[in-house]
Order: sequence, then C-alpha cells, then structure tokens
Amino acid sequence: MTHYQPVMFPVELTVERSYLKDALRAILHTVLFHRVFANIKPRDMDILDLTIPINDDPEVDKLVDEKIAAFVKVVDTNPQSKGQIGIMFYEKRTKRAWFSSTSSEVCWEQWAITINVVTNINEKDKQRSIKNMEKALSSLFLSILRTVNERKDHIPPITTSDGNPFPYQIIIPTASDTWGSMFKRMLDTSASSSPII
Repeated sequence: MTHYQPVMFPVELTVERSYLKDALRAILHTVLFHRVFANIKPRDMDILDLTIPINDDPEVDKLVDEKIAAFVKVVDTNPQSKGQIGIMFYEKRTKRAWFSSTSSEVCWEQWAITINVVTNINEKDKQRSIKNMEKALSSLFLSILRTVNERKDHIPPITTSDGNPFPYQIIIPTASDTWGSMFKRMLDTSASSSPII
C-alpha cells in the first residue's frame, strides 16, 4: 500500500489580542476561498484597511466561528499566548474489490497556522503593533494567493460535479500534540470518523 504524503504550507502571524478573532477568520476564509472548489458566491471581508474575498456560505461561516471560539479558549489558557490551527483537504477515493467497494479520504494538502498573540497595555505600543500586523496580514494574504496559484500540481483531479469535491477539516491540536503528532494522528485516524465538511 502506498502512503501518500500531503503537501504542507506553514503560516505564522503575530496579532494584537483585540484583533485575534478577525485575523484568524480572515486567514481561514482566505485559504478556504481558494481551495473549496464548489460553486461559491463571494463576498468581501474587511479587516483593518484590507479587503479580502471570502465564501458567502453560512455552513463555512458556522464552522469557522466554532473553530475560532475553540482556538481563543486554547490561546487564553496558554501562558505563551500562542496557538495553532490546521486546515486539511481530502480526496475521496474508492477501492473496488470483487464484489464490494470501500471509500476513504486521503489528505492531499495541509495548512499549519501558528498565531502569536500580543497584548499591549500602552496605547502607543498597541497602535504600532496593529500597524505591523496590518503589514504582516497584507503580506500573508499575498503569500497565500501566490502559493495557491503556483502550487497546484498536487491537487487531485475533480471527478464529481456534486458540491465541493474535496472535503476539508479545521483542526486544533490538543495540549499534548505537536504539529507533527497532530497531523499524523489526523492522517492515521479514519477521516470518515472525523467531522469533515
């Protein structure tokens, strides 16, 4: 049996605590906008002085909001004010035997997002931090856009016209997980037993 190695894209950003939810929402939606290959209706999202396109889909919004809430809880209990979240994209594969067939999901791409959170009490430091974050977000969005446009060779062929051909999952590591152990656990666990959209 051949073990398929998914492509991983690391993302790291330092954000001002008051913008944590908006920054994470923007990053998650940016990746999903460019990797959910369904017939989507775009809408704009504004963060600071930036406007990005996102999917206008209540199901995606709900999932993103749930994961952001869970992420904030993790960051708030972490003394290092740092958190990680991942997005995994899967291909549905069917194996046919003599009189039966089994299906499985095989991960073909992972986004490993690390967020460092800073909290400035001094207003001058807070404004400087927000200005730096705005520049970093702009650069990050351009980097994601460049990545999704240049790195397409690993994307499996689309074999269905039903909705989104590639299920995805947004995951947050447990306290005992490292990036590697979390992704390995997610790859080893049957994808069908995990909530995949």
